[in-house]
Amino acid sequence: MRCLLIATNKVRTPYPVYPLALACLAGALIEAGHEVEQFDCMGQQDDVDQKLAAAITRFAPDLVGLSIRNLDSEDSSRPESFLNNAIQIMEMVRDNTSSPIVIGGAAFSLMPEHIMELLQADYGIVGEGEQLIVELADALSNNKLSGEKILRAQLSHSPWKNLCYDEKISSYYLERGGILNIQTKRGCPYRCAYCSYPLLEGKQLRTRDPEAVVEDVMRLERDYNARYIFFTDSVFNDPGDSYLEICEALIRRGNKLPWTGYFRPTRMNREHMDIMKRAGLDAMEVGTDCGCDTTLTSLNKGFSFDDAVYFNTLAAEFKIPCAHFIMFGAPGENKETVRESLDNLERLESAVLMAFNGIRILPNTEIHARAITDGIIEEGQNLIEPTYYFSPDITPEEIDSLISKSWKNRPDRICPGASDTDRVALFHKKGFTGPIWDKIIRMGWK
Repeated sequence: MRCLLIATNKVRTPYPVYPLALACLAGALIEAGHEVEQFDCMGQQDDVDQKLAAAITRFAPDLVGLSIRNLDSEDSSRPESFLNNAIQIMEMVRDNTSSPIVIGGAAFSLMPEHIMELLQADYGIVGEGEQLIVELADALSNNKLSGEKILRAQLSHSPWKNLCYDEKISSYYLERGGILNIQTKRGCPYRCAYCSYPLLEGKQLRTRDPEAVVEDVMRLERDYNARYIFFTDSVFNDPGDSYLEICEALIRRGNKLPWTGYFRPTRMNREHMDIMKRAGLDAMEVGTDCGCDTTLTSLNKGFSFDDAVYFNTLAAEFKIPCAHFIMFGAPGENKETVRESLDNLERLESAVLMAFNGIRILPNTEIHARAITDGIIEEGQNLIEPTYYFSPDITPEEIDSLISKSWKNRPDRICPGASDTDRVALFHKKGFTGPIWDKIIRMGWK
């Protein structure tokens, strides 16, 4: 069966991100004997509609898959839904083929019934799609459909072992920072009140073989000329320490590619930091989330602000830049906690801070239940449009004012955290690699 996979994401904030879902799905389909073509809407830049129509006409797919990565910008200062874009792409596909269309991706999995109704797709896949899209393609090939429209995945241990990156797609991202992505594990055991990762990937960690991960790193450098790797795990430094096994494997293979990922500011010592540094760790994006213990507790973060300070100090000792992501407006936030947070955040020396005002409310999270209790939303309210939790004890305008006064004329303080896209694009255009925010810290270390 001929399967056309389409990544609908067009958002370049904070920098363009390779559509890893397509590589996972394509690998599974090809292994099962299906023919696959991948189409990345962001990588097309101009004339996306015409190029997509031409690809459909030329390839003549028997099945079309649409991956929807994000619901919206998750930035209350610039609330923007991305579903209209997905609807437009769906209409373009419908105009050019009568073949069945299946939709999936993280955004779809959070609100499948609502998005199915919006897009009027033939099928939808909730959760991990590698196995189900193969089963769907097989069933269509053999005319043995079950009648189910929304297919729900059972979590498997290692479903993404065969990744099929696309050379044409990767070239777009390599020209804009040199970054390609790899996932080393799925699942998240933590209970952060706002987070959808446990809903999407499960609470149990499922890790890939370290040697397979390192082989992917080597392959991306050798075959695709990647210059930087982003490990896209929900948290790289997992409590089972599988990340250290990956780092040790990178060291054994003599890895020279710099890399980064998402980190939790806990369970770190000098030995861990040294292993990561020798393995190629270049920078860390840290989910600190709050600047004081009151709001850290309200979001179930499971660590104190002192833990974050220790983590940051250790990273600076090893000359590893950190970007801490901070959310204001959590339950219990008031003028006093904002002032305390702004004071505390100054303890994160040699670090970039990226702040957001308000917390995107996602279904079935703890912040969703809290928002109902606090009267911010109604029970059963449709959350497809960007909807945010703000503490009832302080207005968003008051938070903005306090942040602006404290961070005025600070290039290492970015609020909102997604507002630096133009500067990032400019640096990438000049040939710089990586996430770019790290350059702010490195200039201070010279």
